[in-house]
Amino acid sequence: MSRFYITTPIYYVNAVPHLGTFYSTVVDDALARYHRARDGKENVFFLTGLDEHGQNIERIARENGMEPQAYCDGIAEKFKATWQRVGITNDDFIRTTEPRHKAAVAELWKRLVDAGDIYEAEYEGMYCVGCESAKTEDEVVVIDGQKVCPIHERPVERVKEKNYFFRLSKYAPKLLEWYAQTPAPVQPESRRNEVRAFVEGGLRDISVSRLASAVKWGIPVPGDPTHLVYVWIDALTNYLTVLGGPDAVARGTGKAAFWADAHHMIAKDILRFHAVYWPAMLWSAGLAAPRMVFCHGYLTVKGKKISKTLTLTTTKIDPNAIADELGVDPLRYFVLREYTLGADGDFTYEALFQRYESDLGNDLGNLLNRTISMAHKFVAGKVEGSDDYPSAAAARQEAETAWADFAPSRALEAVWKIVREGNRYIDAQAPWTLAKSPATLPALQGVLGRSLETLRWAALMVAPAMPTAAREILRQLGRGQDEGTWPSKWGWPGGTLSDPKPVFPRIEPERQTALIDRWTAVPGAAPAPGAAPATDGAPATAPAPDIAYEDFQKLDLRVARVTAAERVPKADKLLKLTLDVGGDQRSVVSGIAPAYAPEAMVGKTVIYLANLAPRKIRGVVSQGMILAAGGDEVLALGGLDRDVPPGTPIR
Repeated sequence: MSRFYITTPIYYVNAVPHLGTFYSTVVDDALARYHRARDGKENVFFLTGLDEHGQNIERIARENGMEPQAYCDGIAEKFKATWQRVGITNDDFIRTTEPRHKAAVAELWKRLVDAGDIYEAEYEGMYCVGCESAKTEDEVVVIDGQKVCPIHERPVERVKEKNYFFRLSKYAPKLLEWYAQTPAPVQPESRRNEVRAFVEGGLRDISVSRLASAVKWGIPVPGDPTHLVYVWIDALTNYLTVLGGPDAVARGTGKAAFWADAHHMIAKDILRFHAVYWPAMLWSAGLAAPRMVFCHGYLTVKGKKISKTLTLTTTKIDPNAIADELGVDPLRYFVLREYTLGADGDFTYEALFQRYESDLGNDLGNLLNRTISMAHKFVAGKVEGSDDYPSAAAARQEAETAWADFAPSRALEAVWKIVREGNRYIDAQAPWTLAKSPATLPALQGVLGRSLETLRWAALMVAPAMPTAAREILRQLGRGQDEGTWPSKWGWPGGTLSDPKPVFPRIEPERQTALIDRWTAVPGAAPAPGAAPATDGAPATAPAPDIAYEDFQKLDLRVARVTAAERVPKADKLLKLTLDVGGDQRSVVSGIAPAYAPEAMVGKTVIYLANLAPRKIRGVVSQGMILAAGGDEVLALGGLDRDVPPGTPIR
């Protein structure tokens, strides 16, 4: 039996779980479940966790009026609760603020120093706090004259400080040799070509520390507390921490033996860290590179990456809301079956319901219900023997190959071949006709036995994707003892059949429409004409009462230009804006921080309500307000279709 060590990215604690993190984690969970069924639980180790250090987290905690550790603790509990709810079977949950991890980082740093690969030099350049990484000119885009990170869509910062550097350039030849190995250690091929081209373009040594005076939330450099270990060295070391740390992995005994079979599942925005920096650091430390780095694509909505910053204009996807209505397994099945791992995939609720109705309801659910119903009706639930079915073994082999290739969609398609064939087989054999004559009862037993065995195999093979549904199917078949195994020998072994119960209840089109309306509703917005009222307890926004024209004339609306912007301390939703209102300067506190970074506001033209009575908000005097669209969440700022001088009245 071979070992299998699978890791998710350790998720950054700047957001709670969303469909993007759900996708990565469910893929790993399905792979782990498959290998446990095939190779035994003791030969599989599945890791997930959180990356909790860095300048970005320090700032977010401060904006929430919290200490960084308290902020991280709260996010960690939300991740753990979500993963438990959706059936994630990780063997460990790493947090980079744990003492065991800090010890592992110190071990790795010492190994890099001992190899002569750490030295001091001055760094000057661009830095994205969101990525927690330096940026080169070809890694930024210019928007409104500012250099912006294309991933986080906010301006980069200029950094100049004396740091420790890692001799990355030294490992360029070895990296190119590694990419050429068979089997290829970086998958899919398009991503391997991407990092190969990056290395061939010339590697520069990288800064691997930050001054503690600039960044306070991190792990101190061993022997030099004036510096903190660069957050990406900190984060990547987690894969070693859970196995006992770098020194234990070097010995390779006990749990550390899993490192020889390490597989990292990542998204493409962190490919370079895992497929260039990480193997180089491992070699420097005298350790082996991971067996595989598999880079999956993004789930998108209307082409926009699903993340914490996805605005409601393109629809946020809440896996918990979907699970509340459909159950967890249909969503697990959908993301694994619908998308080819490695490519981007666009999410739509319509496609989710189509898979639910077609694959789960009409195919698997129908086969289960009709088979058990006929077994009870025709032979009192006592089925002995089964017809042969060579295609089942071929489907099993196809699924095994697909799981080994990190292709869950292909693996599930292999299962559905025998499910769909199972329904066609029943239609062709017509057991309701065979039940009419004693002479055809042996044939009836064979047909029912093959159908039950098809269901048993299908349940075992679909269990990595849908563990709860698989468990229920096995229960109805009277084969609960088979849970957690992989099918081997064909032939119905017998079982006490329960009464049939729908595993995937039908969802009528009207309810599908109502659910989509609810899931896509903008909080605080009035329902569309004819739409069903919200049923999630959130009050609908009623139209405002009419006002007289004289009342409208009392509003002094003017054009204003933002000349400065800053965050309001201990208020994560508030920005303090300084406005040019035609030669006059006004300060406004606005709750737009979740949608607009301070630096992105400077230079914008806004609509300003000038004669609103001043009020103090979080200790800051606000002299009016600016207009924005949205309810509970800001969707856009009020604006004009052409350039107008500040102070111009609006009527």
